Amino acid sequence: MPNRGDAVLRYWALFCAVGAAISALVSFPRAQRERRLKKHGRTATGICRGHLNPKAEGEPMRVRCGIRIHPEQKGEIWVVVRTHDRIPQVGEQFTVVYDPEDPLQAESLDVIGESRTWGYGDLVSLPVWASIFLVYGGCMAAASD
Repeated sequence: MPNRGDAVLRYWALFCAVGAAISALVSFPRAQRERRLKKHGRTATGICRGHLNPKAEGEPMRVRCGIRIHPEQKGEIWVVVRTHDRIPQVGEQFTVVYDPEDPLQAESLDVIGESRTWGYGDLVSLPVWASIFLVYGGCMAAASD
């Protein structure tokens, strides 16, 4: 007859598996975009037009900037990029990497240069959820004895 600890452990395993899947789905688009920009991206000079607050604590600063994809054309495309090496002042130029097929998909060169083949979310999600499972699963198993 299964004891209460086995049932709790199964629920924790299910919770951690669902949490890991949701984390991967949330972080995958950003990681995929970074990989695409690193592989196919083109550089352009961005001109800082304003600062936006980071989406979360510890995240890079978001900068609204204008880029010219074709120097001979007038006007610029406005994009929001992340940066953390050095936050450019309004009016200052810095290097931006953009997707030639979708120029609105862009990042600053310091963020792209730092990204790995696998995105940050790809690398962090599984170990975090595995650690949660092992710690709480171990506690539940010890408590059920």
